[in-house]
Amino acid sequence: MVEVFLKKNEGYKWFSNETISIKGSFFDNENNYYEKENLISFFTNIDNENKFLKRIKEINGIFSVIIKLKNKTLIASDTTRIFPLFYTFKHSYLYISDDITLLKEKFNITEIDESLSNEFLASGYTLGNKTLLKNVYQTQSNGYLVFHKNKIKQGFFYSYTTNRYLESSYSILKNKAINVIDNTFERFVKSLNNQTVVLPLSGGFDSRLIAVMLKKFNYMNVICFTYGKSTSFEIENSKKTAEILNYKWIFVNYSNDIVKNYINTQIFKNYAIYAGKFSSMPFLQEYFAVKYLKEKKLIPKDSIFSPGLLIDFLSGSQLIKVLPKDLKISKVSKLILKKRFIYSNLPNKSKKEILKNVEGLLYNYDPCFKTKFPHSVFENYELKEKVSKFIFNSSNVYSFFDYEYRFPFSDKELISFFRDVPLKYKLNKLLYKEILKSHYFKNYNLNFTNELQPSLTKIYIQNIKNYIKPFLPYFLTKLFLKKNDWLNYNLITKEIKSSLLINNLKFNSKVKSYNELIIQWYIYFSKGLIK
Repeated sequence: MVEVFLKKNEGYKWFSNETISIKGSFFDNENNYYEKENLISFFTNIDNENKFLKRIKEINGIFSVIIKLKNKTLIASDTTRIFPLFYTFKHSYLYISDDITLLKEKFNITEIDESLSNEFLASGYTLGNKTLLKNVYQTQSNGYLVFHKNKIKQGFFYSYTTNRYLESSYSILKNKAINVIDNTFERFVKSLNNQTVVLPLSGGFDSRLIAVMLKKFNYMNVICFTYGKSTSFEIENSKKTAEILNYKWIFVNYSNDIVKNYINTQIFKNYAIYAGKFSSMPFLQEYFAVKYLKEKKLIPKDSIFSPGLLIDFLSGSQLIKVLPKDLKISKVSKLILKKRFIYSNLPNKSKKEILKNVEGLLYNYDPCFKTKFPHSVFENYELKEKVSKFIFNSSNVYSFFDYEYRFPFSDKELISFFRDVPLKYKLNKLLYKEILKSHYFKNYNLNFTNELQPSLTKIYIQNIKNYIKPFLPYFLTKLFLKKNDWLNYNLITKEIKSSLLINNLKFNSKVKSYNELIIQWYIYFSKGLIK
């Protein structure tokens, strides 16, 4: 037997009939757009598992779906996993909810899995289908579940691993990339329904590309905003971009007036519950900006936020920065442990356990991973773990304040294209940056002298700095943090420290990243130790 409890209707609402529950918005293979009540029509006449898998593979967009058949329950989530579902078993019943707190309270689950706490403290999220709550599980990026005869089967309907590259000359590849980007944004604009797009506009390339593409498709109902310190390096380029494209631009100054005393407010605690879900670090980056925009009524109620997430990953940012040139398939799991579990010092026992878990996940995500390019195996793990649970999870701030969002760079055609781009054209994001500078930005005079995109030399220098940082005295590490603190995280995490001290909780104050403090605070908060 299966019981379903769906209650999260902020931003995107659930739509249901007798057998189907679904939320999201997406295109099918023929570029037909589905949203709101129309979502259900996409899944009519699904009467077996094979039809279900065929249908979800056709989706291009964001979704979570539950379908009850006579003797099976089918569940799936998209690449971003932005609408995670949680489930637990009790007395041969499967209980499913979009609200993990509901399951926690309904079944009086009070125990946090301490073995997963170490994993969480080091990475900022729980691995695979686990949550911090014992015996409560979650759906995964591009994952599906089949519940049948009191057993649950898990699978994945898309993999980012590859063993082939696109066989094209560089010039042809550039033209293909431009065509794919144009197709992606044609769909994106179609999905907007002339609602106001609220664009978090940084000084970098990714959000600038969204702004340019909106202009290219003559979409003028746009409000740009930038946030952080008033001395932030982001401001000049973002403001120029908005002015050149004739879009409204708002700056939200992360000063003491906006940040002070947030930690003790009920709205922030509600946000931490909403965004953390006992499985991910709640991001604070845009919390203050979105809250400010809403409270000051600077954006319409039906606004759609559009962050530039994922394209940095797709275009190759982790290559050189993270992946060595001679990466072997046998070394991928150890590299993941080294590069993605950095926020706390793990005991050797925990390292061995996590390494074993990672190796199991690599196989689960692609049983044939040993025949694929090593860098793509790392990236497939990255997409299903860090990208979905850490990066995309940051967008919960939009729905918490009851706004929709679109992720143009999670377009299926765009993802599949960049997966198969030859490695040499993704190093230092070569292909992506050249297309933007020579094609998209040039047409609107948006190539700036002081760009934030690092050169290859700067990346190598930064890698050397990252290598020696652990060996430096803490006061030098602190200087590095303050120098690069354009978000004013030092001010934000002062309140985190204060909360931990007031509650007499031990924490590592000599942090290498402000995220460390947020993660430590959230673990205590999840255990009910923060008052």
